[in-house]
Formats: sequence, C-alpha cells, structure tokens
Amino acid sequence: MTSPNASAGDGGSTDPPALRLVAIDKSYGALRAVHDAELEIRCGSLHAVVGENGAGKSTLLKVGAGIVRPDAGQIWSFGVREVAYDARRAQALGIAMVQQHFALFEELTALENIIIGHEPVRAWRAVGGIDVAMATERVLAVLQELGVQLPLHAKVATLGVGDKQRLEIARALYRDARIIILDEPTAVLTPLEATALYATLRRLVGDGRGVVVVTHKLDEVETHADVVTVMRRGTTLATRPVRHGEEVARLGGELVGGEPLPELRPRPPLQAHEAGGVRLRISELTCGRGLRGVSLEVYAGEIVGIAGVLGNGQSELIRILGGLLEADGGELVTGTLEVVHEDRQTTGLVLDASVEENLVHGQLARFSRWGLVDDARVHAEAMARIERFDVRPRTPETPARALSGGNQQKVVIARALARDPAVLVIAHPTRGVDLVAARSIHEQIFAAAARGTAVLVIGADLTELRLLCGRILVMLRGRIVATLPPSADDATLGAAMLGRDAGASN
Repeated sequence: MTSPNASAGDGGSTDPPALRLVAIDKSYGALRAVHDAELEIRCGSLHAVVGENGAGKSTLLKVGAGIVRPDAGQIWSFGVREVAYDARRAQALGIAMVQQHFALFEELTALENIIIGHEPVRAWRAVGGIDVAMATERVLAVLQELGVQLPLHAKVATLGVGDKQRLEIARALYRDARIIILDEPTAVLTPLEATALYATLRRLVGDGRGVVVVTHKLDEVETHADVVTVMRRGTTLATRPVRHGEEVARLGGELVGGEPLPELRPRPPLQAHEAGGVRLRISELTCGRGLRGVSLEVYAGEIVGIAGVLGNGQSELIRILGGLLEADGGELVTGTLEVVHEDRQTTGLVLDASVEENLVHGQLARFSRWGLVDDARVHAEAMARIERFDVRPRTPETPARALSGGNQQKVVIARALARDPAVLVIAHPTRGVDLVAARSIHEQIFAAAARGTAVLVIGADLTELRLLCGRILVMLRGRIVATLPPSADDATLGAAMLGRDAGASN
C-alpha cells in the first residue's frame, strides 16, 4: 500500500512521515471543530502548530494521538494507512501526547507516574512484583537522555509545573515514543523554564524523534521550530519551513486574517497620590510551608503583578483568596472579591453545563424576581458576554467542555469581570489564549482598573506582567522578596525569582 503524496513543509524528505492526517473532520454536535484538516509529522523535526482559539489545533492533534476518533478522514503512519486507530494503537506506534491539563496521579511519586502500566516485574517471584531497582535504572536512563533531573521519590502533588512537564515527557520516552505532541507546554512556564524545555525538546529532535508543539507564542515558533502549520476555523491554511527572523510578523497577519493586530495602549502606572484607598490588604499570611508571612496591599485602580517560579506559594495564595484553602495565620482584608483560578477546568467551570449557565453561574439572583429566574434576561446577558469577549462558537447552549482552552478562559474571565468586583485576582489571564483575544482580555483588565477595581495578576509571563502592572512583586519560598517596576528586564526579574538579587527591592 502506498501513501498519499507528501505535503508542503516536508523539507524535501522522501521518507514517509511518521504520522499523516488527511482530510480530517470532527464535530461535537453542532460544533464543527475540524474540517478537511491535514497534518504531517516527521521524525527529526520540531513542528509548531498555531492558530486562533477554536481553530481546531488540539482536536486535530488528539486525533493524531488516538485520543479522539475523527468523523471522516485518513490516518497514515510510516506510509501505511491505519484502519483501526485509537490511543492504544498510537502508543504502539510510538506516538504520545502531553495535554494542557496534565494526566498525572498527584498522590503517586514521580517514579510511579512514569512507570505506571509498564512496570518491570520480578520474574523470579511466584506472584510477581515491581522491580523497583530496574524501574529506577530505566527511568534514570530516560532522564539522562532528556538531560534533566527529577525528584523521583517525591509525590507529584509537591512538584512545580516545570517538573510536571518534564515528568510527562519522561513518561512518553519511557514508553519509547518516537513522536511527542505537546499542547501549550510553556503556557505557565517562566522564560527560564521555557528555554530549558526547548533545549530538552531540541535534544529529542537531535536523537531522531519528532516533536510537535501547539503554541500561541509566535516568538517561540520563530526561535525554536523547524516547521510551522497554521490553522484557522478548523482547517489548515499552510504548512511550511520556518523562516527565522520573519515568522512573527508573517504569522501575526495570517492568524488574524491579514488584519493588523489591535493596538494596545497600557494605562500609565498609578502614582501613590492618584490611587484610591486600599482594596486588598494581606498581612503576615501563613499557610504550611507554602506561605511564610506574605504581606501586600493593592489600591483601587491599581494593577499589581506577582512573579515567581511556580511552586513558591502562588497557588496557596490564590486558593486562600478564593476560599478554597484556610490560612494558618495572618490577616486578610478585602472588598467584594472575584478570583480567576489557575486551573479553569477544575475550579472555574462546570464542564458539562452550557456556556450560558457558566457565564451566569453564581449570579442568578441578579436575574430573579420573587424567586423566579427570568430566562430571557439570563439569555440576553449571556449573549452580551459572549459578544464582548468573543467566545466561540457563539452558541450559548454549547457545553463548556466542548470549547477550546482559550475560549474556556474567556468564559471564566467574562463571568468574573461582569460582577464589577472591588478586587480582581487573576492567575495567568491569557493562558492558552490567541493574540487577538489576549489583547481583548488585557483591555478588559485595564478597563476594570479604570473603574476603580484593584487588580492582582499572578503569572509566569513576564512580558504580560510588565505590560499590565504598575509594580511587580516577586515571590520566593513563600515570601515576597522584591518589589520591582515594570521597566525591570528579564535578567533582573529572573535573578530575584531565583533568590540571587533579593535586595533589588524598589
């Protein structure tokens, strides 16, 4: 059996691609996620896939990983057409996917997560049993190949996002993956962690493996990718070799249909005499080993950022502010408070409820009279929020689970901002969000501050923090160790985040 002709962007190779998706269609009810889409993945190449939210990137790659069964189309592997293709078959072919939301067992150790389902067994024991020494030896060999270290006997719940990312990749290599697909791998990584991740991925490519990265960060495409595929509205527009030095501008135009990106004009940072009263005051907040005496204030109309390598107390702070965790000590004073949590799927959305229900969740009293909900008002308000934040598809009855990650983020932020809170705490505001939507979210944050909302932004994207915030607080080991202006460069922020320049407070 022969394969279809190679498509553009194959670098001139005559070898069949490791994976080829041809004319793929996939719908979820009335939502057409992917239509007539194609993708070629080759070993020895780092392949970026870009597109707007809802463009079908994740769905197409889940088809390639056997996680999603397409409604129509063909799947080819190394020149052979696959007939019965699912996750088990993909795994047998050496195709693995690391999704945005890690599929890890938090209460198991890193070692246990890597080997689970593929445990080496002591053959000499009558009943059998895991050969821990052999498992450790094999995993250490994988980590050496990756050029990374992991605390193998630590529980996953104690690991930071960067280590969890490396753990997922190690698990794929332990299963001898030849193609590794990563969906938004640097969305919550610091610049230093992102650079380290791409160095790891480049080593894998050098060893002859294929790597596919879904990203909204066009500078990453230009710097690290060999090939790029552009998707829009469920189909593939183009696949081509990356032209270093030219891709950011070119891709920016393609992703917005040739139109220039909307210009964003940041608000000048508020001076002390311009700000309103204190809206959020935290004094000596402690929580286990996570928070060790955190104190900060955010004034009305002010936007303050918190930077830091993930795992230094940010998660505990967000959960305490959101009422999901009780502090051991300290004082918290705030007005009406809205929190956009780190994980939109577990703490932001009711995934099986509709977009409309999620947009007004917890707010039905605003649309009720004498205990009866006015469904027409609810629907009108939901549609207004859908339009304001450009949630796609614009069908309020769509289940939140069916939305792309970026559109799920829009729903969570739309609901929080619609309440016009005195204080908005928002973690990773544009995680998994495309360029145009990110601009829109930034504008909405600026507008909230202009109305007098005190905004606390917790993130890993230093460029975003500098753009939004009038001052940036750096967290390290559960403490605020530095206060820096938005003019601080990556080197200065990075040094403070690593504890090398904690005395650089402003």
